[in-house]
Amino acid sequence: MPSAVRIFTIAVAGLVLFAVGSFGLVRWARSGEVLPGVTIAGTDIRLGGLTPDEVRSVGRDYADLLAITPVTVRVNDADVRLTPETIGLDLDGDRLASTALTLGREGAVSDQFRWWIGHLFSGEEVSIELSVDADALETVLSGWDLTHVGVPPFPGAVSVEGTEPVPEYPHSGRRIERSEAAALLIEGIRRGTSDPITLPIGEEIPRLTPADVDRAVDEARLWLSGPVTLSAGEVSITFTAADLASALVSTAGADGLTLSFDPGAVESVLTANRAALESAPVDASLDVGEIEVRIIPGRSGTVIDPVTTAEQLAAGAASVSRRGVLPFVEGAPPAVTTEDLEALGIRHLVSSFTTYHDCCQSRVINIQLFADAMDGAMLAPGEEFDVNAYVGERTSEKGYLGAGTIVRGELIETIGGGVSQFATTLYNAVFWGGFEDITHRPHSFYFSRYPEGIEATISWPLPDLVFRNDSDHGVLIKTEYTATSITVKFYGDNDGRVVIGSHRNGTTEIDVVEEGGPAARRVAASVSGRYNPTEPTTEYRPNEELEVDEEVRVQTPRPGWSVTVTRTISSGGEETSEEWVVRYIAQREIIEVHPCRMPDAEEGSCPTTTTTSTSIPEETTTTTAP
Repeated sequence: MPSAVRIFTIAVAGLVLFAVGSFGLVRWARSGEVLPGVTIAGTDIRLGGLTPDEVRSVGRDYADLLAITPVTVRVNDADVRLTPETIGLDLDGDRLASTALTLGREGAVSDQFRWWIGHLFSGEEVSIELSVDADALETVLSGWDLTHVGVPPFPGAVSVEGTEPVPEYPHSGRRIERSEAAALLIEGIRRGTSDPITLPIGEEIPRLTPADVDRAVDEARLWLSGPVTLSAGEVSITFTAADLASALVSTAGADGLTLSFDPGAVESVLTANRAALESAPVDASLDVGEIEVRIIPGRSGTVIDPVTTAEQLAAGAASVSRRGVLPFVEGAPPAVTTEDLEALGIRHLVSSFTTYHDCCQSRVINIQLFADAMDGAMLAPGEEFDVNAYVGERTSEKGYLGAGTIVRGELIETIGGGVSQFATTLYNAVFWGGFEDITHRPHSFYFSRYPEGIEATISWPLPDLVFRNDSDHGVLIKTEYTATSITVKFYGDNDGRVVIGSHRNGTTEIDVVEEGGPAARRVAASVSGRYNPTEPTTEYRPNEELEVDEEVRVQTPRPGWSVTVTRTISSGGEETSEEWVVRYIAQREIIEVHPCRMPDAEEGSCPTTTTTSTSIPEETTTTTAP
């Protein structure tokens, strides 16, 4: 009996030592990685073994999937479809990575050991922090208010019929409760449920009363009772009652309705007199050469300010004399002065990058339209530049065409597709110019027309490309293109250093045209070899229009892999380095077949044929991948 106890004790001790050794080995092997068993909450997406950069990448991919997956929203008994990307759905990747990395590593070693033992055969979920863009959400909610709620609150106003002011009295209304909408939508999108997300509707009572509107109408009747003349010396302009009526506006506030004249409407009257009365200023400009930049000086002028004119009209309309001062601005500076451009210090080409493409495709039109929109953009020192915000949505009304875009791992046609080539070209000008990268997203698939790892994609509204001019000088962006290439140039001042790069046929070339002085930023970069390879899967889709023996390959398979990008910037004896992982997913094969040949089709469901042919059925292949 004692020997049995001894054996049992030794066995238990051995198991404990084995567990402790395994615990220590896992901790050593997983240093800097998420511990096994960790997943994104509510999904089977595993984070175990991933680095923080890889967790952020996985989180972004998951957020992108949520952003393009429609949900149903119930607004006042009407069910509407919402694609979350239209309200700017985003995920806090840094918080996800930080939380995932700390799981199982908090507290004393004994606490960590208990966590490890408790999760040997079970996982732990990491919650995700989703957010939406407040302005984009308000646009959507306001549209739903008008379409599905139907009775929006009205604060009251004064309108004009001819030259007679007319009261528009306030009334209560119903609208979506703003305080709860964002949280309900985020939770519903996170759950991914097929049940509608119900938004509460509440009543809103305006602050103003009919008496407030009546007082404003009485004041407006005085303002429109006759013409108003503004004078400066011997020069004068008379605004008729009709001119004043067309410019009158009312604004609801806590204390009532405030009357004013719209400077834009006043401008239309001023325009007819400007040529005779003004000497317009001339903006200073930049004469941009291949390398050097020089300033063409501007000059001052004499102008009439429409904003001040509108204020003088209000004062004159409320007075007994019905007269006011015509607000000439003598020596009015141009919008861009010579001093402004001198302060920016844009002196030479800093970086230029060119990528190449086939001609005569829809995507080329999109790339060139995007380039035209970006040409001439200027950044002050320290300014952050958001490419999507600057260019705006790509629409058919702007001339953009349908072209290939990666959506959920598949190339499909969307309006404005293909502009990621411009994004990659711009990103390389940022990268090799040594400017600060705020936000960029590499492509999901690798395309050889882009530098591997050092590239970026863009779509509307996400993903976006954002960078900062963290130099002490301004930056001017210029674009050029041919039928088969796109070039982005950054002009500024990098102590004379000039870098010109290009990527063609899978090869990147970087040429330092001018070395520059000791204060110049010098950029060095490397891209590791490929690692963590993944093989593509095959997806079958039913197509009832196909013959039983017919197949259509919609997308060809390609493997995936990871690379690590390192960029080092040195200047004035100081050096900074940054490193990140770029993950290219495997491009799955997509094949369309007759429904009876789907993998989950019942055996024997294919129709039988009465004739026999020994010929091999013809395969139709359509390749959308590059």
